[in-house]
Amino acid sequence: STWNNTSINFSNLPKNFKVILAPLPSESGDQNINYQILSTLNALEMIKTKYSIKVRGDEYWSYPENILEFLKKEPEKLHCSSVFFRAWQYAEYHMSDHIIAGTTENLLTLFRAAKYNFENNRLNVSKWKVDGLFHKYVHTHTPEERLTKSYLEAIDPQRFEKIDGRFLMKEHFQILNIELLKPYKVKANLFQKQWNDNFIPEQNFSISTIDQLFSDEPYKLPNK
Repeated sequence: STWNNTSINFSNLPKNFKVILAPLPSESGDQNINYQILSTLNALEMIKTKYSIKVRGDEYWSYPENILEFLKKEPEKLHCSSVFFRAWQYAEYHMSDHIIAGTTENLLTLFRAAKYNFENNRLNVSKWKVDGLFHKYVHTHTPEERLTKSYLEAIDPQRFEKIDGRFLMKEHFQILNIELLKPYKVKANLFQKQWNDNFIPEQNFSISTIDQLFSDEPYKLPNK
């Protein structure tokens, strides 16, 4: 799912692939969040299967069947990669959007809620932390925080922002073991970096397991 001004040649794709081309939105949003929301929704609205796996077009991951096995074990959760699934001490409510997998219904809930909140200028304030401690509230530019908050508010409105958000994230998210998805290529365009099979979450202010949300260690590791 991409935009009709793309220069990519899709003629060599397998016949069972469907390419969705749409007009480029006039507003990109911070870090192109609106592009991500709308291009993803354009695809999700056409999906008929129980599960969906959303990835970026400029990355690749192997063995999607392993992702499916994770989904079958915990189908009620959204499964994300560990690539910039941030430690709580570094950034609160920061899932990873490099892979988002789950039931198609849950992914639609996520991106429909994010679209509503983007259009209504909601859930775009986060905490700026210094050395893991609260400093001040700021306008967040990170799509991942806005996606996380949008989903948790939509799926669990009675408890969102009323209890410790880490418990909600553990209940509704899971982190994929990317060692089972090699070979892979992931990119961080903002930092102009690329990893080929060698992304170490704890060296990039990220976590490998959902329980690490409750630990200070992932935040401290990069400084050792």
